[in-house]
Amino acid sequence: MIVYLDTSAFVKLFSSEPGRVETRRVIAAAEQLASSQITYAETRAALARKHRMRELDAAAFERGKLDLERDWTTLYRLPPYAQIVRRAGDLAELLALRAYDAIHLATAEQLRLDTGASVAFACFDRALNRAAATLGLLPAMT
Repeated sequence: MIVYLDTSAFVKLFSSEPGRVETRRVIAAAEQLASSQITYAETRAALARKHRMRELDAAAFERGKLDLERDWTTLYRLPPYAQIVRRAGDLAELLALRAYDAIHLATAEQLRLDTGASVAFACFDRALNRAAATLGLLPAMT
């Protein structure tokens, strides 16, 4: 099974926070990991915010960035090309989603359509998980 990681799941790999163990468990069981290319920028922004808010000290922040660089190469990364962005606009309107959440959802949906494989959606946002379920994406987190 392919596991699509949205940023709320992916960032947990680089800082100690609730959900980290569950995310690692889901990743260990996955046949393939995938995400949108926007996840990189969102993850870097989340790490920087955690550092500014003193949730990460300087050493943990630098380690998080290094770990991100290492782990980023293990993902199948999908670009936010025009068809995905347009579908994201539709999903944002239809399902009352924020822009980047809609991009993640449209990307995961496109991955499922392109591959014909089952795609589990790894996310820590209840509303986004409900939206993913309406599109036939499986829940990755239990």
